[in-house]
Amino acid sequence: MVVVFPALPVTAMTWSLRFAMRIPRFPMSLPYLMPGKNGRIRRLPSKIWVYGRWREGRVDSYSVGALDEREANTWRKRGISRMRLPNLTRYESIGINRTFNLADGHAHQPQSVSQRQIVGRLPELFDEAEYARQSDLEEEFRGLFYGLAGQRTAATLPRALCCYSASLSTDLIATYAASRGLRVALLHPCFDNLATIMKRREVPLVPLSEQQLSPERLDDTFANLAADAVFLTLPNNPTGFEMSREAWERLVSLCGRFDKLLILDFTFRFFSRQPFWDQYELLEQSGIRYLAVEDTGKTWPTQDLKCSILAMSPDLHADILELHNDILLNVSPFILRLLNEYLKDTEREGLPSAIWATIDRNRQMVREAIDSTFLFPENPDSTISVEWLRIRNPSIRSVDLVDRLHGHGLGILPGDHFYWADLSEGERFVRFALARSPEMVERACSILREGIGLR
Repeated sequence: MVVVFPALPVTAMTWSLRFAMRIPRFPMSLPYLMPGKNGRIRRLPSKIWVYGRWREGRVDSYSVGALDEREANTWRKRGISRMRLPNLTRYESIGINRTFNLADGHAHQPQSVSQRQIVGRLPELFDEAEYARQSDLEEEFRGLFYGLAGQRTAATLPRALCCYSASLSTDLIATYAASRGLRVALLHPCFDNLATIMKRREVPLVPLSEQQLSPERLDDTFANLAADAVFLTLPNNPTGFEMSREAWERLVSLCGRFDKLLILDFTFRFFSRQPFWDQYELLEQSGIRYLAVEDTGKTWPTQDLKCSILAMSPDLHADILELHNDILLNVSPFILRLLNEYLKDTEREGLPSAIWATIDRNRQMVREAIDSTFLFPENPDSTISVEWLRIRNPSIRSVDLVDRLHGHGLGILPGDHFYWADLSEGERFVRFALARSPEMVERACSILREGIGLR
């Protein structure tokens, strides 16, 4: 059980009462307390939120929102082990402030020569966006994006809405699901914000493993699925799991037979090495209900200037459009104009040169760095822009390894929260982001080996 300890007067409440009741959050400016030796209460050295775990009648671990390195080392020396932070985004926020940030999966690889030329034209692109029609920019963006992805059917769909992030697209889906009382089977593992967004909207979730989507189990999975919708990320972050075209066709057929809404997150699609084929043509011709999320933020290094697309089947358009109108009028025309140039550039240069080469080089360096260590790739065939590693040492938890590497200036993600329905399933995994400068990854790999005691 995870509990939060605010600084309430200890004379007015015993520790047993603290654990028995639900304590609300208080402003961050309040000081906080932790149990010290012999059950005494100790004031923490800074003003932070503390999460403790109640185990066998005592608090045996903690987690913090904002400790500096000196304070963190003090608590380590006192024998208090680090506990999980509430979600992966919290770990990402720590990682982006480390010297070597391999935590968040956003695109931070260096600009190519031709992409630098686009950056040099920013004032020109800004002026062009100012006078362009919004509908023209959106139409061009959808055409370029879907065309590059081999989704020609989607390029002319009138039911594809632009959003300023994939998280917003997901929140619109969650809001719709909640309004219809839908129970959703969500891929397990996946990035935890998909689950937390759904839970925030009070959408009931059912975990759906990758093994349940194997060709030999797919029919049984659907026959016994206690859910109204199936939510998949393809390729899957963090594992790189994909489905063949034949499995895809079977999936769509089963959604039709069992009347399931199919929700798809394609935000890592451009890292797939499978031959592109028109998935939207299959979706449209099948007549099933579907919602599909696309995004640029994981692929192009545009300093998080990005656009997501939320496409849908005809029967969902009116409801989703109304929700979309409640949230935003439009994505920035300047961002669309900029992204259109990056899409054109990638079309000219080709995905192998513009996107894949850097990811492949960085993956090779990480795999060489962990060779003959307690880390190894869980999916050797993964091609997406993150590397999912299993911890073979049973005495090391993912949060312990992450904490150790943080102390060396290297930010990565623990595997726990990817398994959103049972965090313990992820305790033996960590994730490394690969969309980075190869020079930085090379130095990070050296720090990694030092951090795990090989130098």
